[in-house]
Amino acid sequence: MLTLSETVLFLPLWTRNVLPFWKRFVQAWDDLVAVAQRLIDHKLAQMDAQVLAGKQVEGMYLTYLLSCDKLTLEEVYISITELLLGGVDTTSNTLSWALYQLARDAASQDRLYREIMSVCPGRQQPRSEDLSRMPYLKAVIKETLRMYPVVPGNGRLTVDNEVVVDNYWFPKKVGAGDCCWISSIICGDLLMVNPQKQSKCGNRCDEPHFYEWGHILFLLSQLAWDVIET
Repeated sequence: MLTLSETVLFLPLWTRNVLPFWKRFVQAWDDLVAVAQRLIDHKLAQMDAQVLAGKQVEGMYLTYLLSCDKLTLEEVYISITELLLGGVDTTSNTLSWALYQLARDAASQDRLYREIMSVCPGRQQPRSEDLSRMPYLKAVIKETLRMYPVVPGNGRLTVDNEVVVDNYWFPKKVGAGDCCWISSIICGDLLMVNPQKQSKCGNRCDEPHFYEWGHILFLLSQLAWDVIET
């Protein structure tokens, strides 16, 4: 579905009955909804079994949605489906890059492991209050978002007038795109910068407009952290 999103966005409406992309896009949505519904129904069956056995129903976000009676079952289906979809671009993207960088940096990986084990020894499930006691974990997530923001690129279209930016000329009605992720072409094959200091890295990477987007990056990092905490 994510592969088809850009395609259906730019194709004219009349192509939907001619080209196959729209039907594939809708089918992908239907498949995603079916997966979410199957998972929710399975969770409902587990909760019913716990009630019949006289056990207390415990769980996290999904259990809360199903037991609080603030949403209908249909609304829960929709909410979880959108959460699964949104998590692909946000939480899973951030965690994938964090694991990649930690796998390349044994010292940072060991430090993070020791911090997590000191707060949640063994297989203890972390709680919201536990996360506040893991400053290095939060620093790793923020550093990952600095290097690989949730939004990997941005674009603008010069509609009315030509534009000159840093001696680069953009003609009228021409689009321009930029990459927000750290580039090995400019900075080399970098390991994660010291997450605790959130320091900058050499060469052109110390320029504030390169990949550290100030307030925008701050909002994105806070959003991803809030998602992880919930």
